[in-house]
Amino acid sequence: MKTPLLLLALCLSSVAGAADFAAWTHRQTVRIAQPGLTRIELEPELLDASSAKGGAAFHDLRVVSPAGLAMPYIIALPRILRPEMVNAAGFKTTLNPSATVLEFQPPAGSTITEVLLQTNAAEFIKSATLEGSNDGSQWQTLASNELICRQNGTERLRFTFAAAAWRQLRVTLDDARSTPVVFTGAQVRRDLPEWRTLAQPVRMRERTETAGETHLKLDLGSANLLLGKVRLHTPEPVFQRDATLLDARATLFRLQHEGRSGEDLDIAVHQLATTREVELVIRNGDSPPLKIESIEATRHPVPVVFQADAAGEWQLYIGNAQATEPRYDIAVLGEKLRDASAQSATASAVEANADFRKTATAPEVGDVGPEIDISPWSFQRQVQFKEPGVIVVELTPEVLARMANDLHDVRVVREGHQLSFLANKPGSQREVEVDIVEVADPKAPMWSKWDVKMPFANFPASELLLDSPTPLFARTLTVSEQLETEKGHFERILSNANWQRQPGQPVSTFHLSLYTAPRTALMRLATDNGDNPRLQITSARVLYPVVRLLFRVPDATPVQICYGNRHAPYTRYDLQFVRKEFENATQVVGTLGEEEKLPGYEADPRHPSGNGSPWLWVALALVVGALLWVVAKMLPGKAEG
Repeated sequence: MKTPLLLLALCLSSVAGAADFAAWTHRQTVRIAQPGLTRIELEPELLDASSAKGGAAFHDLRVVSPAGLAMPYIIALPRILRPEMVNAAGFKTTLNPSATVLEFQPPAGSTITEVLLQTNAAEFIKSATLEGSNDGSQWQTLASNELICRQNGTERLRFTFAAAAWRQLRVTLDDARSTPVVFTGAQVRRDLPEWRTLAQPVRMRERTETAGETHLKLDLGSANLLLGKVRLHTPEPVFQRDATLLDARATLFRLQHEGRSGEDLDIAVHQLATTREVELVIRNGDSPPLKIESIEATRHPVPVVFQADAAGEWQLYIGNAQATEPRYDIAVLGEKLRDASAQSATASAVEANADFRKTATAPEVGDVGPEIDISPWSFQRQVQFKEPGVIVVELTPEVLARMANDLHDVRVVREGHQLSFLANKPGSQREVEVDIVEVADPKAPMWSKWDVKMPFANFPASELLLDSPTPLFARTLTVSEQLETEKGHFERILSNANWQRQPGQPVSTFHLSLYTAPRTALMRLATDNGDNPRLQITSARVLYPVVRLLFRVPDATPVQICYGNRHAPYTRYDLQFVRKEFENATQVVGTLGEEEKLPGYEADPRHPSGNGSPWLWVALALVVGALLWVVAKMLPGKAEG
């Protein structure tokens, strides 16, 4: 055994290297009394601060010695994230006048907590007692008068009990009120010593009912927890429901039989919950929703094991989305470290890292770009931010309305130089309420028409949301706008869509996608009612896409966003190569100041003013002048005196 232990010591004493921990958001101080192999269970507050994205769980954790060196470690997660079910040996059945006795042996030396009976019988319900023995003569009752059944889709063939090592197990089934059932075998759950859980508070934040389903949002109090089991508490006397939480599925039930009850209200999750909130879905079918009084949960400890080469104050750093997954040589000794004897240590409360700098979380991309002449641009707004770093600023609808749709005319400018930036379009949308007024058209009495007033011209709308109380209808809706151009007046179709509602369907908002954003501030919504009652629409909203710009500044020097230049060339920034790292960096929220006009300002042809082109007015003036001259020539001259 000396050679493996020597190899273990050599690997653990190797130093991963010194590092700057300004990019880590949180830390915890660990006080180690003496050098040696050390094991610490990571607290939920520390796990909650982890920003690891992809790779191994919690790979942004760093263990730092008193000398400031990052040391190698392993995270000793449980070997199994599911119970290990093994077949029992020596399965024997004995039929007595009023009972069936099943006897079997678990694997030698195993610590077991569960027995699962096996049978092909389709419909039965029986009372059963489970006993354990280590000598075959003295038996201890582990579960008494339990209901064992398979009925109407409900199955309960499982006994659970306190963890212990038993050489023999015996199940006695009551056959006094029903015919015996043939059982073909049994399995036992063999637990490892580390298959341990701790209580984890959980709170129901929100409950919503949809068609045949209950959706519960559960607040676990922390992200990145390795959940064990989740248990429901309900006063319902008899029920059966299928439930899903993360990727775990379970059948929850409670049944009554001859004065006794059986239940299974646990969901065996045994998975990593990467978010603080998780959703529990309970499928009710045609049954009423369950009354749920409370929910309790357990979590598995997450231990970290490392070699402390010196006593003193060690630091655990976590919370860096840019951190690479460490590759330590000791990973190959993970199993030895998991079982090796290790000392514990005391830890302080998790705290914010006082040395944290937001600028340290983003890759270096250069602070100064090429010079830029902003005179061809029409508008600019100053970006207001409280500290340097990676600035994220969301573009308002007013700004989007003046920009090119592909954003090729946008520039971020600092002291006369361009700053590289990324345009981030997460796919989400913002909602704005708009006025909708029904318009009577005597020339089309069978039609319903509405004017939808936008907040301003060229609003970057992508969808129109409509609400109607009408219970039964099927209509084709058309959205259009009227444009005045140099070539005259014409109607521009923005969208067509079919909307229908059948009896029994819940009243819901209709999403009508627009082919393109409107140019004017007024849209016309119309539909042909035929011989049916008029369609009622009570409210309308519009959605516009969320667009954000990300860029980095080294200090508080003012920054402007310039836009409104149709002739601007397309940008080509090297920042695209580190998009993922840039988007994962800790960001400073910026806001836009008031709009300022630049020398290149000119009327945007996408903003019809209603006055027409100035060249059109010049042409009209010339025509009118020519007509007046012709009329003057045609009039008779004054009579000579």
